[in-house]
Amino acid sequence: MDKPEYFQNALSNFATDVACGGAVRHLVNSGCTLDQIVARLNYPTSREKAQRIMMEHLYQSRVLLRKEPSDALFEEQTQFVQEQDAYGRRTLRKTVVDRNSQNNMTDMADLTGMSQREKGAKLKDFPWREFVYDPRRDGKLTELLYRKCEENGDDYSFMSCDFALFCIDHKSQNGETPLSCLNNRQREYLAGIRWERPVLYHRLDQRMREILGKLYESGAYSGVCFFAVRQEKIAIPVRQL
Repeated sequence: MDKPEYFQNALSNFATDVACGGAVRHLVNSGCTLDQIVARLNYPTSREKAQRIMMEHLYQSRVLLRKEPSDALFEEQTQFVQEQDAYGRRTLRKTVVDRNSQNNMTDMADLTGMSQREKGAKLKDFPWREFVYDPRRDGKLTELLYRKCEENGDDYSFMSCDFALFCIDHKSQNGETPLSCLNNRQREYLAGIRWERPVLYHRLDQRMREILGKLYESGAYSGVCFFAVRQEKIAIPVRQL
């Protein structure tokens, strides 16, 4: 790419981010899929540019990780918040998000149970306690994941995703794909993410727990779930149908 084209693309991306970056990030936080985001934007934005902003936000907010979860999850984050005054002028304010110190702003001596666990995990090394999921011992997978996310918090619970390796367009003899077990919105959400690496790590929120549960039940998922506060790593083998 030559320099004029590079600067033209950079200027175009900057203009798009100023015009609709805040709206895209807000819609991502609201749970919208990429297609829903593009449809709801007032500013004419291509799907590619909306996806770029969405992906940057997913990484910055630690919904997606490029590497396995680690104690870096407990480090403070810096982010910029767009504000608008009474005259419509927009400014960016730099803020620091430190989940471990949120409760330190009060005069209360006791921290919540979750904060105690978070601080304990931050102060220690990060050795994972690993085990393999066994439905006979651990019960239904979705119920196990729900309990683990309740203990650790969604912000510190992740699942490995090798969806870049899924042959989404490959159909079996009965016309199904590996994602046929999902509903339209679940497939739409996964299709909107740019799976740029063979494996990424997605926050194990309610939507992803439901997706993981359906894929597992259909024999289309195997991977690892990480629960950083309790430092647990659960390997999930392919379900034998």
